[in-house]
Amino acid sequence: MKLVLDNFLNAERLGEVPKSNPVFAIIKAVEFKEVDDLPFPTEKGRYELTLELDGDELQWLANKTSLKALRSKFGIETDSWSGKKIKLWTVEMNIQGKLKSVIYADGE
Repeated sequence: MKLVLDNFLNAERLGEVPKSNPVFAIIKAVEFKEVDDLPFPTEKGRYELTLELDGDELQWLANKTSLKALRSKFGIETDSWSGKKIKLWTVEMNIQGKLKSVIYADGE
């Protein structure tokens, strides 16, 4: 049995997933989170996607690159993204001098 501490999707939870063999999820909802509602310090709000992945509903704070890819596939109106299938993969990136795994997404 997998221990689940929260419902947030992060790279650790997703695991090592190459772009050539992505995992698939369904967008359930998209919500804009204001700066005060985010669990970390930042100057701008972020878009949080509720995804259905392997039967679980998970929250994911999408990065700008992924949002641009999804916008190009599904359009600028995020209300119409609900029910759309997306592919997810992870990439090792140098972030502030530390190697971290980052989730990226694109429309199916």
